[in-house]
Formats: sequence, structure tokens, C-alpha cells
Amino acid sequence: MLLTLKRKYREEVLAASFLWPSLLILVALLIYPLIDVVRLSLHDSNLQREVWVGFGNYIALANDPLFWRAFWQTVIFTFFSVVLHLVIGLGLALLLNMNLDPAFRTLARGLLIVPWLLAPTVAGMIWVLMLQPFGVFNGLLASLGIIDANFTISWLGDPSTALGSVTAMNVWRAFPFFMVMLLAGLQAIPKQLYEAAEIDGASLFRQFWHITLPQLRGVITTIVLLDSIWTFRAFDPVYVMTGGGPAHSSEVLATAIYFDGFQKLKFGYASAEAVVMFIVLFIVSAIYVRRTMSNQQ
Repeated sequence: MLLTLKRKYREEVLAASFLWPSLLILVALLIYPLIDVVRLSLHDSNLQREVWVGFGNYIALANDPLFWRAFWQTVIFTFFSVVLHLVIGLGLALLLNMNLDPAFRTLARGLLIVPWLLAPTVAGMIWVLMLQPFGVFNGLLASLGIIDANFTISWLGDPSTALGSVTAMNVWRAFPFFMVMLLAGLQAIPKQLYEAAEIDGASLFRQFWHITLPQLRGVITTIVLLDSIWTFRAFDPVYVMTGGGPAHSSEVLATAIYFDGFQKLKFGYASAEAVVMFIVLFIVSAIYVRRTMSNQQ
């Protein structure tokens, strides 16, 4: 018995020793920077000095209308992006799951996934060119008679349309992820469920509501949580397309942190903003991890 315990202890120590390199990398790249950001958020810091202010930066955040504007615009940007990703992705997945020619399905799926292959910076630059006053989008609207040919809309220069334009680009770029994941989920649903529903006289809508959606609940929950995390911390599309402007109308937390930290050199204040973002993302991540673990049990 004692020899067995010693052997088991040696095996556990040996297994743990193989984890040390990965743990050291994790500490160096994730844990230490996180701790340092929290420490920095408690200081008034720039390149020349560092003064302890306690929760002063967080109090300043709570009273800063620009921070709250960026926060709520981040929430709006995330909400509409995720909802439209789900609606468009599910709609296209349902279409591709129909009885189509296999060659056509493969071709359509390949073409629809192209936006997801583009880097956010590249996709943003494409949309910047399209949304110029004399770009493709205004030309298309003019050719359809929706707007006057002599009247152009500055989609990225107008505070009322800047955030919506960035959201539209983000929806276009990321909906293929939802489409592919939901299509895989649809193909895993047993056909016998639909056959039994047809025998019982269930309409297509009732089949969708009582069979398709419940069977996709796990996939939908997972990709919605993942997409919420990715979108909430998005920086590239906003920075490339509008830089947070005009007049902070498309500012999100990621760009606010960048400008406060690297342009205004308010490192303590920017660190406090980063901690707030981390807390929000940690809560969403905890929900995702709990959901994943519950599905595995």
C-alpha cells in the first residue's frame, strides 16, 4: 500500500514538472501584466512620475461622461453585432441545410465564409473605401433612386451614422462564424425528429420552434458568449474606420483605453478603464466556462 502511494506521488510530481514551462509562460504573459495593470490603476502615472491615488482613478471614471458614453456605445455595438450575427448566421445555415445540390452547397459555403477569412484591419479598410462620400455604397443607393445622385452621405463622418457603419462592417465580417457553427449543429439533429413531427402534422414553424431551436440551444449559447467577448473588446474595426470619432460618437472602451494611455499618457486612468473591461469580460467568460462544464457533465 505504501509503495503504491509513493509511486502515485512520484507520477503526480513528474506530471506537474512537465507543466512548469507552460505555467511560467502563463505567469509571464498573463498573470503578471494583469496584476501590474491593477497596481497601475491605483496610481496617477505617466512617463515621468507615479503617485498613489488609491481608488481616485475609479472615482474619476464614475464621474466621466466620456467613459460612460464609450461604455454604453460598446454595449450597443456588442448587442447589435451579436444579435445580427445570430439572425443572419442562422438564416443562412437553414438555407444551406436544405436539400441542395452538394456542389452548390459547397460553393455557396465557400463564398459566404470569405469575410471571416479577412483580418479586421483589412475588412475595415475595405469598408472605409466603400463608405466614402463618392464610394460604392452611395453610388449603389443613387442608382437605386434611394438618394439623390448629387447628394452624398458621409457615413463615417456623421455622428449619427458612424457607430452604425462600424457595426455593419463587423456584422459582415463575422457572421460566417455563426453560419458554419449553426450549420454543423443543424446537420447533427436527427432526421427522425422532423419525420415524426411531419406525421403529427406540425407546421414548418412549429418544427423550427420545438425541434430546431431546442437542439441548437447549446451551440447558440456557446457562440453567443464567445462572440460577446470578442466583440466587446474589439479595437481594430473602430480604430481603422473612425478612430472613435467623429466627436466620440463611435468611441468604444478599447479605443478609449488606447487614446487615454498612449496619446494622453494617462496610464493610471487607462489602466482603470482596462480593469473595468476585464471585470465585464471575466463575468461573461465565467458564464461561458460554467456553461461548458455543465454540458460536459
